[in-house]
Amino acid sequence: MNGMSVFLLIINVIYLISALLVLFLAPKIGPNPYFGFRIGYSFSSRKVWNKTNIFAGILMAIHALFLFPIIILNNIVYYIIALIVPLLIISIVGIIYASHKLEEERVEVKGPVKPIKPLETTFVWKYLGIILFLILLLMMLISYPSLPSRLAVHFDASGNPNGWSSKNDFYTTYIILAGVYLALLYFIIYAGKKYPVALHSGVMRIGKDTVFKATILSLNIVFFILMATFLWIYFYNISGAFEGYIATTYFLILTFIAAFVPIGYIIYRWKKERGVKNAA
Repeated sequence: MNGMSVFLLIINVIYLISALLVLFLAPKIGPNPYFGFRIGYSFSSRKVWNKTNIFAGILMAIHALFLFPIIILNNIVYYIIALIVPLLIISIVGIIYASHKLEEERVEVKGPVKPIKPLETTFVWKYLGIILFLILLLMMLISYPSLPSRLAVHFDASGNPNGWSSKNDFYTTYIILAGVYLALLYFIIYAGKKYPVALHSGVMRIGKDTVFKATILSLNIVFFILMATFLWIYFYNISGAFEGYIATTYFLILTFIAAFVPIGYIIYRWKKERGVKNAA
């Protein structure tokens, strides 16, 4: 088993563990902004949250198990497609399932339902994703002729390459990955406007549009990470500009910090809402 296979195996094990946590732990924790199947419908009540997370956890666990044989192919393009596309389908199916459970609960309660206003985003956040996507494509187009046919694309803790890919496979993977995230970003923006109940913050007192805006923020951060990763791989393969442990550690710290920005935004909105409530 080479470096790429080991890398994909680690990713898949993490995904399987995450699925099991969604299945068994999220229902015990209850609605929260940090962990579980965090889609608007699932936040509607504790009952809907529990059922939706159990349902989504089962689908994710089955998906993760079916991904293990694909690792044997040792092709990151196939793996990413097999990971991302079904995961998007699971998300959509999970939303539909949660909406049905919410309707069942409304029938049981037989109470009036207050309509939820469309969720809107600012001009900058609406078009930032497409701008970053185009910048990434431009970077890839300009750099393509200067890169070798075989690229180092994965590195160990010391910054030494332990995974390789052909240039064409690497570019194909990146375009597919960036395209999927771009499509997901604008699906979220569209859903927030047309189906706001699917992305509202539900029973959590953090502002009704916080989950919606945090999701958009997360996807835009992914584009920045994709751009940084591409530049890192490009300069390494061209001149070895990023060498050794220091460069690897710096990149991992940057990625780790970026991943917590949406959580920080949610905490900020939660404190702000709590302050407004206390003032009232």
